[in-house]
Amino acid sequence: MKKIFYFLISTFAFTTMHSQHSCAKVKAKSFTSTYAKTAVLPIGYVPPENKYDLKFYHLNLNVERNTRYISGNVKSKAKVVVASLDSFAFVLHKNHTIDSVYVNGAKRVFVRQDSLVKATAGTPILLNTLFDAIVYYKGTCPTGGGAAIGDGYTAATSGSWGNQATFSLSESLVAYQWFPCKQDLTDKIDSSWVFATTDSANMVGSNGLLKNVVSLGTKKRYEWKSKYPIDYYLISVSTAKYRQYNLYAKPQYLAPDSIFIQNFIYDNAINNPAWNTQKLALNKIKQTIELESKLYGMYPFYKEKYGHCMAPLGGGMEHQTMTTLGFFDFEIDAHELGHQWWGDNVTCKAWKDIFINEGWASYTEYLCDQYLPTISGTSAATKMTSVHTSVMSQPGGSCYFTNADTMDANVIFDSRLTYDKGSALIHMLRYTINNDSTFFNAIRGFQNTYKFNVASVIDFKNYMQTYSGINLTQFFNQWFYGQGYPTFDVKWNQLGGNFILQSIQTQSFPSSIPLFITDIDYRISRTAKPDTVIRLGHANLTENYTIPLTGSVTSVFLDPSNWILNKVIGPAKDISLISTLGAYEQLAVADIFVGPNPTSDFINIYLYQTEKAIVEITDLTGKLIASQTIKTEAQFDVSKYSNGIYNVTIKNNQGDVIKTCKVVKN
Repeated sequence: MKKIFYFLISTFAFTTMHSQHSCAKVKAKSFTSTYAKTAVLPIGYVPPENKYDLKFYHLNLNVERNTRYISGNVKSKAKVVVASLDSFAFVLHKNHTIDSVYVNGAKRVFVRQDSLVKATAGTPILLNTLFDAIVYYKGTCPTGGGAAIGDGYTAATSGSWGNQATFSLSESLVAYQWFPCKQDLTDKIDSSWVFATTDSANMVGSNGLLKNVVSLGTKKRYEWKSKYPIDYYLISVSTAKYRQYNLYAKPQYLAPDSIFIQNFIYDNAINNPAWNTQKLALNKIKQTIELESKLYGMYPFYKEKYGHCMAPLGGGMEHQTMTTLGFFDFEIDAHELGHQWWGDNVTCKAWKDIFINEGWASYTEYLCDQYLPTISGTSAATKMTSVHTSVMSQPGGSCYFTNADTMDANVIFDSRLTYDKGSALIHMLRYTINNDSTFFNAIRGFQNTYKFNVASVIDFKNYMQTYSGINLTQFFNQWFYGQGYPTFDVKWNQLGGNFILQSIQTQSFPSSIPLFITDIDYRISRTAKPDTVIRLGHANLTENYTIPLTGSVTSVFLDPSNWILNKVIGPAKDISLISTLGAYEQLAVADIFVGPNPTSDFINIYLYQTEKAIVEITDLTGKLIASQTIKTEAQFDVSKYSNGIYNVTIKNNQGDVIKTCKVVKN
């Protein structure tokens, strides 16, 4: 879900004034009052809604494009997950009148307490038994917020096109404002139907495939069916005077088949020349879905469709298989499509795990800018600079928040932290893994492991840690749970064949993270030589490095590709900076040659006075990449390893270190 604020230029054209992800201020008081009591309930208490596992929803509703009034019924099929179930519980806003509730075909007595409803089940239904329930209701959906953008169900008029439309937006906890439901992220519904009856001038968009349109006098019933698991907040209806505009995408792994992209466009926009710019943006969704299928694995719902319903809102909402959005733009389209993997296929286990949804959908924008530069309109470098600028506009702030925080949609959908810092975190994780093949294989594996299910941030961290073989505890403690960012004050000097570098780190929020331990790149420019990029580890507040380097250094750049969330002072040449080479690095220089340095392919070692030695080559993390006992001379192929600094340690037969040096591979 993404929100963008904009202003109108003319009746049919608008431009972005200030683009951000932040969501409107909301009120969650009505939902809080229903559930707050559970905090003082006895140990072992099971909320009544959690006594069954939902299998199927059938929404059969009457809707129109110009009113928030809804009537109809919702049928649930579920399986009992406790010893016995004596009542069927659900939530529905008190604005709605409940005409009747049926459980297993019999009309049942029900009671209401605020928005919580419990209907008797008759004879208790035993563990693992399937049952069905139907709720008949009607009413005008409430206003006053509660959703990530506005209300759970909204009637509005497009400021650009003048179209009337009604649409649902249930994220995070307001599906109950428009249909009787169970609002539990961990209980995905196995399949769903949405039947919507409306005036014949309208069309209704929803999830899955449009299986039938039935004429009913002056009305029509749109019958949508989906066989895919879905979370409660992703079920949707959008009603307006629409016309279809259909496209087809052809991901490389689906050939010769294709993905159907079904778009419901305002009827007075679709053929209007003023809509052409948006039409061009929408047409790019074919390449975008092909790219995202390559990066994340096949589009999860390819057997049904992807699509969009236009609605008068200032952004988009990733309803499963059919996003609801206010306008078409390359990045917002990429963001909402990314949610089909991150949020819809794999859903956050709890709202405090919203990073799974929004951090990844936001990073999807960056990836689409990176891999589709000819159609993006924004460079990936510009995108990440904007993300970092947003995050560092304040000194603190964490991606982590508590269960109590999740009652406030302003916290859940914070633009700077949930969206931008979440995106920056993924970018840094990609850098930390330092191998795109490993990174994207892990991402596809995670999607496959948790498909049609839910996952927490801890699940994600553990999966990436296991797949990459890198301990990510420190990484997540710093960047997900911690607050702030580092600033590096960098100075350098050159003495003979040695390049000297000093970096002093300060933190924007030191009470949270007193030291950011991280690798970071430096680009070194030299006269008449190609630039060299070296990766150095920062594990102390002050780091001093002495690196053998030929050529005359002209300039130094810290983090030139903007991988790490940081600010920098300098780097500046400081002629007072002297070498920190230890005596151990000078030992036996005349007896042993190690070179060339820098190198791009081989490290040659010659022993002039020692007859036999043990050579060990490690990266800056201490990982051993080569080890060999040599006589007189040897050559080590390092061409396949990443650019950076490697430690060469040479020992005699007794195991004593006789030479240690650093070699730059570029």
